[in-house]
Amino acid sequence: MQPVNKFYTATITYSQEDNNGKVKKVKETHLVDAVDPADVQTKVIKAMDDELIDEYEITQIALSNIMFVYGDCVKE
Repeated sequence: MQPVNKFYTATITYSQEDNNGKVKKVKETHLVDAVDPADVQTKVIKAMDDELIDEYEITQIALSNIMFVYGDCVKE
């Protein structure tokens, strides 16, 4: 049987320097289409590596209530 993908939210935090040179903590929520939380983690790690963000933390992974996403909004 083929695993069923679900939507998860992953909260990611990292530090980023602003225009004034001050380091601020950034918190983002990402919507991830995945089979399970381990798959979420794998996909987030790949995405963050692609964004060239070295130090970050996945602070939360939660199953989302979102059932469908319409349109061409997925960034590969």
